[in-house]
Amino acid sequence: GRIKSAIGIGSLLYDGLGDTIRVSLTEDSVYEVPVAQALVKKAMSLWQPVTALTASPFARFATTADAVDPFHYVRRATQSLALSPSVLVGPEQPPRVIVRAPSIEELPAVLAQLASPRLVDTPAEGVLIPISSASQLQEVGRLFQNATAPTPVAVLELAPTLPTAAVAAATEEFKTPAIFLRTFGADDVEVLLAFVEFIRARGHTLAIATTAGDLAALAPALPSLGEDRLIFTLSTTAAPFPGIVAHPTGAYRALVEQLRLAGSRAPLWIRNTSGTTVNPDPSFLSRLLDSAILTGSLLCDGLGDLVSIETESEAARATKVAYNVLQGAGARISKTEFVACPSCGRTLFDLQTTTQRIRAQTGHLKGVKLAIMGCIVNGPGEMADADFGYVGGAPGKINLYVGKTCVQYNIPQVEADARLIALIKEHGKWVDPSPVTAS
Repeated sequence: GRIKSAIGIGSLLYDGLGDTIRVSLTEDSVYEVPVAQALVKKAMSLWQPVTALTASPFARFATTADAVDPFHYVRRATQSLALSPSVLVGPEQPPRVIVRAPSIEELPAVLAQLASPRLVDTPAEGVLIPISSASQLQEVGRLFQNATAPTPVAVLELAPTLPTAAVAAATEEFKTPAIFLRTFGADDVEVLLAFVEFIRARGHTLAIATTAGDLAALAPALPSLGEDRLIFTLSTTAAPFPGIVAHPTGAYRALVEQLRLAGSRAPLWIRNTSGTTVNPDPSFLSRLLDSAILTGSLLCDGLGDLVSIETESEAARATKVAYNVLQGAGARISKTEFVACPSCGRTLFDLQTTTQRIRAQTGHLKGVKLAIMGCIVNGPGEMADADFGYVGGAPGKINLYVGKTCVQYNIPQVEADARLIALIKEHGKWVDPSPVTAS
């Protein structure tokens, strides 16, 4: 609920729209208030006088036709890439998930976490490793080369101080396909060309971290780079443009627009880092809202082929948050989708306990969308796109829906759970849960 509120409400607030908001959670109403307040504070910290906005470097993009249609969803057309034999990136693929390892020393522990059976349906497809020396590159190469179990794609975040020649020499025996991430500024054209040459020659992929302003200076080199084996992401080491308040969503949109102007269809990687936080505080809620607004906004714009939540230090949690945001934006479904109305005076049963009870019985039905609505006043309209609906029809009575059609009326509530499961089975969307094994 917090993620969907951040995607829906936060996206509009960050676009300067909205004067009154209401966050709806399937919880007691008092828990809605802190979420709404946090969203408002983040948005207010970005708002500026119109004169400041028209004077900013972003203003030049307002003079061109917007490539993103805000009224119809269209996913950005990108070049397809094979990061590994099993990890494909492209317009026909779901966004891929990358998780950050805090350091090379912690990489074995991170890989062990990511290999957990609990993450079998939500795998991290890449692991990001900070690299500050050539010896660390060689160490990572040996680790991945000697791995006895399947591992995520290695994403190597190179320090800008590492010379191209040193990187090339250190990775000469790096046989595993990898992604090399490096920040490139406006004066790095020659360095960029050198990196592309040796990385392509060895079957790797280059992720270019930059800003819209720097990309404009690098643009003349893009035609010679081609589109294969390239990914773009936002450089978060500095403000997207000097002298204005950082707006991470706007900075990514500007980067994509500059790619369009340069004729590049390279995939986009959405990184959630400390550099993309807005009005941050140490709480998990603040980090969650930042991730949901940035990633969710861009995904709903049709932008984004890879995502990473790098503000979470624990790998399993970062993976879970990434998949929850993807699910909230409808970009990648990894579990059952539940829709529930907020509690109000018309609710005909205890919504929270009923939702949790049904979730416990049906939470393994990946891709199925279930709605639990407290009454028939607003319920059928709010659950219109659900596969199945469980709606309070009268005190102690439940109506069951298939899509928008009510198929069973006034069922005693004590029978409703079993009837719902029978209905799911009748429509061929039931699978038995996997047996639980001791860890």
